[in-house]
Amino acid sequence: MRQASPFNPKVVCGLIVLGIAAFAAIVWMMAYGGPTRQRQQELSRAQMMSPAAVGFKGLVELVGQVRRTYTITNSVDLDYDDLLVLAIDENSRREDLNWVRQHRANRATLIILPKWRTVPNLRGGDWVTAIGPGAGNRVAADLGYQVHIARTGPRGAVLSTAGTMSGVAVPAPALPQTIEGSGLTPLLTLADGSMVLAQIEGRPHYILADPDLLNNHGISDPARARAALAMLDRLNSEDDNSINFATFTDVVAARESVGLLRLVLEPPFLAMTLALVIAALLAGFHGAIRFGQPRREARSIALGKAVLVENSAGLIRLARREVHMSSAYAEFIQQETARAVGAPPGLSGEALDDYLDRLTRSGPTFSELAAALVKTRDRQSMAAAARALFQWKKDIIR
Repeated sequence: MRQASPFNPKVVCGLIVLGIAAFAAIVWMMAYGGPTRQRQQELSRAQMMSPAAVGFKGLVELVGQVRRTYTITNSVDLDYDDLLVLAIDENSRREDLNWVRQHRANRATLIILPKWRTVPNLRGGDWVTAIGPGAGNRVAADLGYQVHIARTGPRGAVLSTAGTMSGVAVPAPALPQTIEGSGLTPLLTLADGSMVLAQIEGRPHYILADPDLLNNHGISDPARARAALAMLDRLNSEDDNSINFATFTDVVAARESVGLLRLVLEPPFLAMTLALVIAALLAGFHGAIRFGQPRREARSIALGKAVLVENSAGLIRLARREVHMSSAYAEFIQQETARAVGAPPGLSGEALDDYLDRLTRSGPTFSELAAALVKTRDRQSMAAAARALFQWKKDIIR
């Protein structure tokens, strides 16, 4: 009596499908669920094209009315000599910023530190609610600086200027954020000398501690908007008036290496990956279900004279000895032709060659064709010379 199988085929198939789906989900998470994506989802709203109060979209549009502006979204566009206005956030890393500064070398670059901690506004959209300053503390410390929130000065106070900013009237923001550290040269300061804008290590690289001088909320004041245009013009190079804007995370994102899993899951390699997956599934299906009767394995060396000749020719070709067979083939044609035309038995060597030459009706003689065959040094020319000699034989004995 035949016993029933203890395995339910539907359950087994379901487990296989579930296992494949779980494996695919794990691969997907390994490729796209890493810390890079997480950092991108936690970006600060103080971005260059953000319309929120702490964003800088208003500055880009304002400058665009009087100057040529460009928005940079990857590291390839960092080679322009124009001023680069770069907004960084709490997640910016020191090594990435140092890479940007080294890449920019002696090109004018303005780095804007974050200031306000924000949460999404209950109204939704791009609105945010500031819960207080302090967003720049960690990133400033990572860069080797310290930032402080100064007391609000008198209403209508103007920042003190120095260096390239001399003569620019810049209204002081409320709760100004200042910066201190080694290698900084003050350009905009409060009354007590605290730096708001500074030059880094004597290079055309500048760091703005208080983004309220340039963000959407700040330039809503016409006086501060005029000051923002004057500041950017003073920091720009003398030979070009265009200005580039970029969010730091957009610039450094292109530098991050793409993992192998992401590489095979995205075009143009996605088609190859799908083809390999389908081939693997078909191979598994073929292993599970046999199609027809198994074929008998053929002999490694087949029987017959033709196969023997083909194998011998294959060995000669594999050893690359074809060109060394030319003289033997010429002698073979000589003997075959002599036998076919009834040449005197005592003839051999040059005498036999002279006899065969006299039989030539037109074209090259046997001696000429045989000499050309022996002189060949490559497979193609040898084959052509051998065909010509064989054709001479056919013309003689027909």
